[in-house]
Amino acid sequence: MTTQAPEKMEFQTEVRQLLHLMIHALYSNREIFLRELVSNASDALDKARFESLTNADLLGSDTALKIRVEADKENGILRISDNGVGMNREEIIHNIGTIASSGTKKFLESLTGDQKKDANLIGQFGVGFYSAFMVADNVVLTTKRLGEDGSAWRWESTGDGSFTLGEAEKETRGTVIELHLKEDAKEFLDEWRIRNLVTKYSGYLAHPVALVASEGEQKGEEEILNDQKPLWRRPKNEVTAEQHKEFYQHLTHGQDEPMAWSHNRVEGTLEFTTLLYVPGKAPYDLFNPERPHGLALYVKRVFIMNDCKELLPPWLRFMRGVVDSEDLPLNVSRELLQKNTVIRKIHDAAVSKSLNLLETLSKEDPAKYAAFWKEFGAVLKEGFHMNWDHLDELKRLIRFESSRLVAGEYTGLQDYVLNMKDGQKDIFYLTAENRRAAEGSPHLEVFRKKGVEVLYLVDPIDEWVVQTLTEFDGKKLVNAAKGALDLGELSAEEKAREESATGTYGKFMADFAAKMPDMLKEVRVTARLAESPCCLVSGEEDLGANLERILKMSNQTVPESKRTLEINPDHPIIQRLNARFEANPNDPRLPDWYGVLVDQALLAEGSDLKDPAGYVTKVNGLLKDLLEA
Repeated sequence: MTTQAPEKMEFQTEVRQLLHLMIHALYSNREIFLRELVSNASDALDKARFESLTNADLLGSDTALKIRVEADKENGILRISDNGVGMNREEIIHNIGTIASSGTKKFLESLTGDQKKDANLIGQFGVGFYSAFMVADNVVLTTKRLGEDGSAWRWESTGDGSFTLGEAEKETRGTVIELHLKEDAKEFLDEWRIRNLVTKYSGYLAHPVALVASEGEQKGEEEILNDQKPLWRRPKNEVTAEQHKEFYQHLTHGQDEPMAWSHNRVEGTLEFTTLLYVPGKAPYDLFNPERPHGLALYVKRVFIMNDCKELLPPWLRFMRGVVDSEDLPLNVSRELLQKNTVIRKIHDAAVSKSLNLLETLSKEDPAKYAAFWKEFGAVLKEGFHMNWDHLDELKRLIRFESSRLVAGEYTGLQDYVLNMKDGQKDIFYLTAENRRAAEGSPHLEVFRKKGVEVLYLVDPIDEWVVQTLTEFDGKKLVNAAKGALDLGELSAEEKAREESATGTYGKFMADFAAKMPDMLKEVRVTARLAESPCCLVSGEEDLGANLERILKMSNQTVPESKRTLEINPDHPIIQRLNARFEANPNDPRLPDWYGVLVDQALLAEGSDLKDPAGYVTKVNGLLKDLLEA
């Protein structure tokens, strides 16, 4: 009997939207409600055990943590109960009545319109409790907080946008949820159905899930439905691929399958087990800096925390899995983890195992690794920043698009080296905004002519990757758009032609540079071009055009730098312009011709013009001269 009248409260707007969705839309996979409520109960047991680590008296004599499922067919009620941490009044309002900890808004923003896919998002966004309204037209929750001597509380709602909350009688800690099932959901009162769903979704929970018999001679007896030995504690040769997939889905609250996994036990000075999974799909918030990441941490099979970021670096934040240590204290906290030498050694082992797993995947199943790279490659590239311990492994794992492959295909540095031309000594790459811009760059012309492969670095992060990735297998990585081009033995003929043309065009190039002192530091002949009249090249130590563009888009101040203009001595425009200069070095139209060529070189590399209106004026003037000639 309650001691005061229940208080009626309104759900937050986003929660009301979610309830409407649960009740009226997501019917294609309603069975997941049991998975979510049992998982919530398991979390409550974990929290109770964790709080008791610093106060052994909290649990009292009731130390056997358990989840119970009971079907009351006579009254159409399904009960899920636990003796976990429970909630007080403020926690009920915070956890159930508002968006504060439910992830409701992100869930609503991520809906796709496919009912089955949308239903499977529920667990990933922490809105699992509300799935009860998929099968129930009235939900009653009675709960009492661990360690508090105050009242128990009774929460009730029909999913109509409001709920009532009042004091209740409950002697023991924990939570009981009563689902008054809808007529078309009475199938979930059948014990065979409950048994099947708990086995399917919750078979790997660390806590026992008991089905309470409701009929016959066994009425009131409990049947444990889940295997109590965690998957990672079993010998790995006894765990099937199907069991790994099921456990991964239980771990991630998702329906995708892992691409690969690694199950290892380390014994010796330290003892710990790692179970690592490469996900099949990237989460929606992979690049959200506040997104929790890391592995689930257990100590001697006791759950300590999810998303233990101390176990993996941010550039491996896509990895999922479990670490179970025999050497950490049970009351370990995040503050202790940051300083703990055992955690550091486990961290190093988990990183090595993750990288070995990815390298094995890349060798044994290149097609699957290519799929992984499309999902997570940009994250793995972050490992090149401030990381000197695993550069060799990352160099073998990194992938790029290239001039040798069609769009959407990737090559590794090992394959690039295998495909190098005889006499080629460097690995060439080009940074660009996208593949189309890279393919249209004049800097590629001689490479295309010689059949030399060029890597396309078209992710913004690639500009920072190559600050660290400077060589592979003894071969330098060279930016095709920077510095004087050296193709080694491949360009002996071009070098001779370049030296000859330098004398022929010497005065013309000096005049060109002199008339554009604000933009050019030098004009020189090049063997880089085959079809275009000229191109702009950055110095070896200067920012590249693509990096300048990225920094400017980020509203960062970029120092002005002069560029080198390289001319193609065989192009008719350069030949005729040189002849015009020789005929009259003081020709008033020469600066306009120079300016147009520089602006066209900027456009060809994808850069913005400094003076678009001035460019148009110069082009119009030159066209007028040509038409009047």
